[in-house]
This record gives sequence, structure tokens and C-alpha cells, in this order.
Amino acid sequence: MLAIAATPLEDEKIKEIVLYFEPFVAYIPEHHASFEKQEIEVADLNLNEILLLQDGHCFRDGILNLCKSVSDIDQTNFQIQSGSFETLIKLADEGLGTTLLPYLHTLDLKESDKLKLRNFKEPKPAREVSLIYPKSELKMQIIDALRSTIAGVVKGAIVFQNVQIISPPQKKA
Repeated sequence: MLAIAATPLEDEKIKEIVLYFEPFVAYIPEHHASFEKQEIEVADLNLNEILLLQDGHCFRDGILNLCKSVSDIDQTNFQIQSGSFETLIKLADEGLGTTLLPYLHTLDLKESDKLKLRNFKEPKPAREVSLIYPKSELKMQIIDALRSTIAGVVKGAIVFQNVQIISPPQKKA
């Protein structure tokens, strides 16, 4: 068994091999006040207007962790959530807020949508992405081959320095 996941998971039964660090990118439609900024800061984010993926998505957890805590959300406001980045982009374009995307997802956007992307000022928030597998796994040749293949594909797509890794929020005991 092998998977690719946002890490660290901090599970003593699972081995993690870091593949890459993927920056978060803001998607800000033209009508939004932050659209004119060329780069944004985490302080520019208003968690109450960020369109989020549904519960259970690790990227959602990363956004919430980036914004420090779920308690910052005004629970009286209506929250819009979706299961796909494409839907979040369409909702943002309809004036319902802004959203954050993983960098690799932005590479396939239409050119008109790419004009709405804003990078963060350094250090850029990013997530760690790793191969994960049970520590008892003995098929290391397959794991190493997969790691090398992924590293080769991602190497040309993600080139950046000075990032701040936003780990998934840890479960409360």
C-alpha cells in the first residue's frame, strides 16, 4: 500500500518520504478589493470570505491552519463549500468570495483565470507533499522508483525558495 498525501501526519505506523513543497496561490476575482495587489500576505485573507473545500479535504485543513484557527470564522455567516477547485473558482467569479489553490492546480487554468492568481509574499505558505506507506512495507524498489518518477515530473513545475510549510492541523486529544 502506498499513497501521496499532505504531511506530516505524525502517525508512528506510517513512513513519509517528502516529494516536494507546494505553495498556496490565491484566486482573487476582478471585483475583489485585493485584486489590484500584485502579491498578498496572509493578513490580507478574510477567512469569512474564503471559499473552502468540504470537510475531509487536506487542502481545506491547510487553509484553516494558515489562517490560524477555525474560531476566526464568524459562525453566523453563511459558508460556501465545495468538493472541487473548479467549483470554487466559478463561485469566486460569481462574486461569492475568494479561494486558495495548490500551485500545481493553477498550471492548467485558462489564461483569463491565471490573471486572477496572486502569489503570497515571502515566505510563501506551502504544504509538504509526501509518499506515505506502512513502516512494515518491504517493496522499497517500487517506492524508490515512484519517488524518482514524481520528483522528475514535479521538478520543472515547482521552483521556489523561502516558503513557510503549513502542516495539517493536529487532532486534539
